[in-house]
Amino acid sequence: MTPLTWEALEPRLTALVDRPLDADGVPQFLLDVDAIEREVWEAYAGLSRAKDEDTADEGAKAAYLAFVGEVLPRIEPLSDALNRKLLAVGDYAPPAALAPAWAAMRDAVALYRDANVPLQAEEASLRQRYGEIAGRTRVVLDGQELTVAAASAKLEEPDRDLRERAWRAIDAGKEAQRADLDALFLEFARLRETIAHNADLPDYRAYQWRAMHRHEYTPDDALALHEAVAQELVPRLRERREARRRRMGIDTLRPWDLRADPEGRPPLKPFSDVGELERGLASMFRALDPELGADFETLLDGWMDLEPRANKVPGLGYQSYFPVSQRPYIYWSAVGTDGDLLTMRHEAGHAFHSIATERAWPLLKHGVERMEVAELASFGMELLTLPVLARDRGGFYDEADAKRSEAMLLDRVFGLLVSICQIDAIQHWIYQQPAESLTVEGIDAAWNELQDRFDTGVDWRGLERARTKGWHVIHLFQFPFYYLEYGLAYIGALQLYERALHDPAEALAGYKRMLALGGTRPIDEAFAAAGIEFGFDRPLVARLAELVSARMAEEEG
Repeated sequence: MTPLTWEALEPRLTALVDRPLDADGVPQFLLDVDAIEREVWEAYAGLSRAKDEDTADEGAKAAYLAFVGEVLPRIEPLSDALNRKLLAVGDYAPPAALAPAWAAMRDAVALYRDANVPLQAEEASLRQRYGEIAGRTRVVLDGQELTVAAASAKLEEPDRDLRERAWRAIDAGKEAQRADLDALFLEFARLRETIAHNADLPDYRAYQWRAMHRHEYTPDDALALHEAVAQELVPRLRERREARRRRMGIDTLRPWDLRADPEGRPPLKPFSDVGELERGLASMFRALDPELGADFETLLDGWMDLEPRANKVPGLGYQSYFPVSQRPYIYWSAVGTDGDLLTMRHEAGHAFHSIATERAWPLLKHGVERMEVAELASFGMELLTLPVLARDRGGFYDEADAKRSEAMLLDRVFGLLVSICQIDAIQHWIYQQPAESLTVEGIDAAWNELQDRFDTGVDWRGLERARTKGWHVIHLFQFPFYYLEYGLAYIGALQLYERALHDPAEALAGYKRMLALGGTRPIDEAFAAAGIEFGFDRPLVARLAELVSARMAEEEG
């Protein structure tokens, strides 16, 4: 692929900035802007893919850093000028399908500062450093070096001693990187505070709230969700974990006891290699819906990297979109676990969203800006595929293992909603502190207080260092404040699941209606198209918690 250079882009962007524009000219102007945006994001997606697929590839790293450090910063002022030009066409009223894009442009204009352009390039470089640090994590278990993914799979084994050795080996691999990650995070925090202050905002939380277009809810609403989860989910999860401890016949529940089957059954093995995973997913999605199955099959020709290997960033999974090629791309490291199958259903949901949006709408500006909706597409697919997990219905398992997989997912939902709130809460705390006084020790202490608040009954005695560093989550480094969306989307996805228990065809139809809207509607309207409510108050959380509890009890007999 020929690199996309600033020299090639600059005259085209400048011509658009200088072009006279009135209301009649806006539709063509948008198409011309879209053509350039597609080239830029195609280039970015390709460079990101290359450097993630091999973090030791110095050429790929250099090309990525050159693009984010030299090309994107030069685009930013002209992109701001284009936004201002469109917003200044006073007699143009955007159609309803572009109203969210116009709102996003207003946010971008309000936040844009020339002084932040080099700082945002520096932040991209820090993200690259995070990938390099995390990518060099090595796990040595019983004398054998494993990837983090392969070692993590051992945590599902019936042999408790093996699970403990695996957990400690993973922790040792992480410990080797923790000092570097601590120092790196402080760099992130100071840089982000400067970006916020440059934009005349009091702190980075306020900056990100607008950058992420969160107009429908406030930071106080997020804090209220944290409290609803603490009150409604944490007690139920403690009860489930106490029941797990009793079923396992152990004195206390340790971190390496959370993923193993409490009845001592071997871990689920839905596939043996990546080829089998890909073929099985194609079959499963066809069984769920022929159109979704056909969409997934477009990825089989080189648009996924699922092989586990050294120098891939551990724990990183994502879907990105190549808008010129009009293909999604999925990145993951699959080792044969039920968790891999879940991740692939999740990322496929994102891919289906990208494809449905491209099919329905002509512009990237019609695409999804709001991650609450994007994550509803992925979490919804996790749950809507439960009826086709069984082999005789197109999936991977016999009937008993399909039910076991469903129970595992529902249990995971409880745990994730708790951890989502905890991880969101630490970010609220961090970015309310002056960066000059922020210390690693302070973050550690605040995290431990949250661990106590969201305590679900795990025994961390002797493992205090690992407990304290639980905030070393990729999102805090790479995607600040992008975690709450998971909780909001899971609340939506659980409502889809609730509907599917009574009318699976209509639940799937609602899901596909939501996909086809892309980013052309506000969050509440997108959720409504799926037949569900955009909400996260305590009564709704309590209702869904009761649903999940009852369903898990039914699945477990």
